[in-house]
Amino acid sequence: MADLATLLAELGSALHISGLPAMANPGQSIVAGLAPPLGTLSFTDIIERDISLDLIGKDVVFTNTAFGSPGWIDDAAITKIQPLFNFAAAIPTLDPSGVPGLIGRLKGKFPIAVPSQAVPKLTVAWQITDDAGTVLLEGEDFQAPAGLASPTLDVAFLPAFVVFDGGVPAPVGRRISARVTLQAGSESWTGTIGPVRVLIPAIPFPKVLALTLDTEFRGAALILVQDRSGVNAIDHLRTLLEPVRNILSTLTGIVRFANMLVGIDTLTGILDAANIEFRRGDQFDNLNDITLIQRSWYENDTEAEDELSAFVYLAPPAPPRSQENGVRMFNARSESDSEGQITVTTGPSFVALCRTLHSKRPQVMPSDATLTVDHDPSGWWVSDFGDELSSIQFL
Repeated sequence: MADLATLLAELGSALHISGLPAMANPGQSIVAGLAPPLGTLSFTDIIERDISLDLIGKDVVFTNTAFGSPGWIDDAAITKIQPLFNFAAAIPTLDPSGVPGLIGRLKGKFPIAVPSQAVPKLTVAWQITDDAGTVLLEGEDFQAPAGLASPTLDVAFLPAFVVFDGGVPAPVGRRISARVTLQAGSESWTGTIGPVRVLIPAIPFPKVLALTLDTEFRGAALILVQDRSGVNAIDHLRTLLEPVRNILSTLTGIVRFANMLVGIDTLTGILDAANIEFRRGDQFDNLNDITLIQRSWYENDTEAEDELSAFVYLAPPAPPRSQENGVRMFNARSESDSEGQITVTTGPSFVALCRTLHSKRPQVMPSDATLTVDHDPSGWWVSDFGDELSSIQFL
């Protein structure tokens, strides 16, 4: 019969993760478990028992001769030891008096093999990573209502967004593994089971800056995308935003998705403006070249320069230590900071909204977005950033 440590190791090596599909949709609940089920283990347990032996024999004479008295066995006092002679006599004579015998004591532990049975106790710590090995976080990348320490893992992956480049994005991988400990009696085994890879569709997300003539996202609008963007028209942008909005509308209990939905709804409202212009490029040196409102020949047109008062910026966050998802706005032409400059980046909510630029320190929402005033507004005619922007650059 095998020992317990060997049985636990064999049982652990046979475990695998079960119940996972090859692909799951965002928000779809899937359940992972461990198989096969744990059964009763039969093994030989070694138990140590105390042993205490007292030996009595010949060759000594005990002082206490009352063999049946209490405590006699612990009384080691000896009167005589062989040879049993009386050496006080001139000629030593044999001394037959007393009770001759031997004394000895043996104490210790004795191992005993005992057939035993036990059902192992299972402890599990689940972990989910992406294909690069980055540990994903509950509440940000997935939801696990029962936590990550139950024998089964009930998990729903949150949407994975990628910047839209004009093509159909490949699905992204999620790798599920379990750190397992089996314990029975005084023995235990610990090992990692998995990972098992599950694919989820990647959702294309447009990177776009929308600026409006008036505060609170009203009036004529200018829609800007990068030169490499896959977005090619206003209607195309609407088409891209609709499935994103449908997915987010089921996840508003998560703060960052609720904020993202506010940004998409705000941008969707801007796209319905009566006067709207769409432009592609990595930088726009002179907004005076863009006409927002075309009027009759005898009236002045409204160009974008020195007319913009609010904006919505949508973009997936940049990689760590990078600003590549940022956008810079300048009060002067040709990306000059001489009259004031701001830099805007998005956070986990993918959105930055500014209701009014009419301030030396414009504010953006939600709280994970940032607007940095790189250079204060300057010049006798420039007091803030509202109705002052003249050039814009995507980072």
